[in-house]
Amino acid sequence: MTQLRLTDDPTREFINKKTIIVGEINTGKTACLNRILEKLLAQGETDVSIIDMAPETIGDIGGKMSLGKLTFIRYLTAKIVAPRLTGGSQEEVEALAKKNALSIDHILQQYLASPSKILFINDVSIYLQAGDLDSLLSLLKSTSTVVMNGYFGYGLGGGKLGERERRKMKALQEKCDRVINLKAVSCPSIHSQTD
Repeated sequence: MTQLRLTDDPTREFINKKTIIVGEINTGKTACLNRILEKLLAQGETDVSIIDMAPETIGDIGGKMSLGKLTFIRYLTAKIVAPRLTGGSQEEVEALAKKNALSIDHILQQYLASPSKILFINDVSIYLQAGDLDSLLSLLKSTSTVVMNGYFGYGLGGGKLGERERRKMKALQEKCDRVINLKAVSCPSIHSQTD
């Protein structure tokens, strides 16, 4: 797998841009998001928020971001479930996706009341399973720097929910300045001159 290398100044790669990291399940999307967050914080960025749309880990799939001692970061999340992994029928899968979208809509409104300079979004694809793409795009306009990740693959199956999620993820990628596809490369190796 090819390693994507970034410039010596990670802020130039992400600041004032919309970046999305996409890939199949278990390709390291959340770990990549965490590494970028750590590097931007090391560069002195402090006006940072995280909207964590990920469900709790089920087996080795999913999982929220790990913040450790980063208590100064505004962290917004809700109880989210993985519809395809927990729903017993197509109807239940759709109902769970709609419930997730409603919970996330509440988080989006909280964020919009006081946007930050930098926004990280973990697992944006779970919102797009039943959430409104236009609402998400409006949120992205409220913040100059957004780094997000989301599932974009076939490993979790298709169906109506999968097709809708994929269609909205494609549309979201078209609105981003940069797309990092972890199918083709591993997470960016971010180096600064002090590393």
